Amino acid sequence: MGLLLLSLFLLTSARGETLKELLSHLDSLTPQQIESEINKLPQEEKLKLQILLLSYAGENGKASEIIRKIYGNRLISNVLVLPQNAYAIVVDKTNEIVYVVKMERGAPKIVKKYPCITGKRPGDKLEEGDQRTPEGIYFPKYWTSNLPPIYGIGAFPLNYPNIIDRKILKRNGHGIWIHGTNNPNRPPHSSNGCIVLKNSNLEELKDFINVKRTPVVIVSKLSFSSRKDFISEKKSLIAFVLKWKKYWEETPKNLKPYLSLYDKNFVWKGGNLKSWIRHKRRITKQKRWIRIRLSDLTIIKDGRILKFGNLYVIRAKVSYRSNNYKSDTNKVLYVIKRDGKWRILAEENL
Repeated sequence: MGLLLLSLFLLTSARGETLKELLSHLDSLTPQQIESEINKLPQEEKLKLQILLLSYAGENGKASEIIRKIYGNRLISNVLVLPQNAYAIVVDKTNEIVYVVKMERGAPKIVKKYPCITGKRPGDKLEEGDQRTPEGIYFPKYWTSNLPPIYGIGAFPLNYPNIIDRKILKRNGHGIWIHGTNNPNRPPHSSNGCIVLKNSNLEELKDFINVKRTPVVIVSKLSFSSRKDFISEKKSLIAFVLKWKKYWEETPKNLKPYLSLYDKNFVWKGGNLKSWIRHKRRITKQKRWIRIRLSDLTIIKDGRILKFGNLYVIRAKVSYRSNNYKSDTNKVLYVIKRDGKWRILAEENL
């Protein structure tokens, strides 16, 4: 029965919840009108109705068979890789739902969902004060509870605007938080851009969030991909990360392969691609050897298609050792595909 309920929860038509709309005014229709309205439903909505009726009749085996046949190969497209016992937070702005996702047998699985409140205005955030919730991939910076009552039990400030927002998309604004509310009757789409949850739900959500580690993926609407496409994309990105690590370790002998992985529009805290190349050439001159160890790997896909296509975020703990320097950082790469090849569009440390 658990599979059935979870799958029903995932079945959302691209045309809207028309079955739900029909059920909301069922008591005002005659049997003939109900039959007419059912015939007008899109095929996916008719399948939902069939599954519901089978479940009500106790035919859970048949209902589960339909679910597996029609939807069994669909996977959440935004979460590709997570560390063991770690979670991702996916925020569906349209339906105002916060999903908690973990990996199970190499595939993303929704383990919790909570209603939430997002910005007063639809669409992606563009500027300060536009009352929109930004879309993209962010990380909680810290937890704070020493706040005015409007924020409920506390808040996780997100790292909006990140380097992509500031330097590529030229967007501004600040103060995008996941926070609580003391008002249990607060209307939908009533925040100034924050993601707001009831205090009791935020208290639960806290257990799934690690600061600077748990990705928060904010999308217009939850999306899915086929299992085949999911696995292909996942393998390709993991291979890219390993290539980046290998080429980085080889930079004392040959810097060119490593630099070839960076996009022509690359940005970092020190400027653009030209300044990055100068920086790398300067520090590499002093290196006889480099060793890199990656752990805690996370790979997330942005829900938007931007002017350069899809954007992916790769986060990992990087243990760097060389003959004259060592560091341990929480590295974030923003990756795109240009001309069929993965390229790093931006890089920063959390």
